[in-house]
Amino acid sequence: PSVTRDVSVLVDDTIAAEMIRETVRGAAPAILAHAREFDRYQGKGVPEGKVSLSLRLVFQSAERTLTDAEVQTAMDDIIGALKRTHGAVQR
Repeated sequence: PSVTRDVSVLVDDTIAAEMIRETVRGAAPAILAHAREFDRYQGKGVPEGKVSLSLRLVFQSAERTLTDAEVQTAMDDIIGALKRTHGAVQR
């Protein structure tokens, strides 16, 4: 079975979504099956020059059922990479 997690981050509005996806794929373990953005918001509640980008991440292994700890570790690694690379702030 797959595990789906959504995450929203604030990043500079000049950063392309493709750059965010590349960072996610580079930081994620092999259990990341899919990563795509499903929402991009600028406006009330989002600071000037920033954008809120929401991503849906799907984790799956062909060999076994994933544990919550494995998925959480992957999420921590991905969020950490987004912070380091793009100055992202998790919402």
